Amino acid sequence: MPPDLSRWGIESGYRATSGEWRDAPLSTLEAIVAAMGVDGNEPPPAPILVVRPGAELRDLPGRRRLRLEDGSELFVSGQLPADVPFGYHWLEADDNELELVVSPGRCHLPADLRTWGWAVQLYALRSRRSWGMGDLADLGRLVAWSGEKGAGMVLVNPLHAPLPGFPQEPSPYFASSRGFRSPLYLCVEDVPGAAELPALAELAASGRALNADDRIDRDAIWRLKRAALEDLWRRFEARGGDRAFDRFCAEQG
Repeated sequence: MPPDLSRWGIESGYRATSGEWRDAPLSTLEAIVAAMGVDGNEPPPAPILVVRPGAELRDLPGRRRLRLEDGSELFVSGQLPADVPFGYHWLEADDNELELVVSPGRCHLPADLRTWGWAVQLYALRSRRSWGMGDLADLGRLVAWSGEKGAGMVLVNPLHAPLPGFPQEPSPYFASSRGFRSPLYLCVEDVPGAAELPALAELAASGRALNADDRIDRDAIWRLKRAALEDLWRRFEARGGDRAFDRFCAEQG
């Protein structure tokens, strides 16, 4: 039998959409425990701790500093306050800090919630201004129009980044990175400095000509958008960049 699963953050089962509790097979639990390298009953210190307000901090006794995501600080002793805000915070451990995620545990929807909206594959949301495929400007226009009509939501496909070369991955579900977004969805005309590009009108005309094809040619679109973005980058570097962009690079890795 596996050790105390709760100390390893392993759930012994799950609640189905029907509301029925279902226990996980013992063989599955043993495989998870083995994959985590369990040796005895004591888990290694977790870099992230997910808790609810008022939770006991059994493995972190004594008075410890809690740095909240808004920059404020408070001290806790064995238990979180019941009114600690939801969010991503940092709790002082013995020799470092661990990330403390305070969650409500469940997402409660209003009893009278009733709305409608669209499920959109953004690349297919082409307009007369698109460069061969739907972009974020097209999405903004759809959202604004839908809001005027009473919609309460818009669901979009994943916008994660594919590899930046050729051929471009056609499926939004096979991203190269989920930490970054695909530049294919940029509306070039909305990028800062785009109005200064001498070739913008020519590139835009070539991009909009791609709308005549029923199929989305991501490689052709990327050639045009990359040419514009590379020119914008050279001009940005020539002006010396800016500190906000430096901070973005440092924070995003």
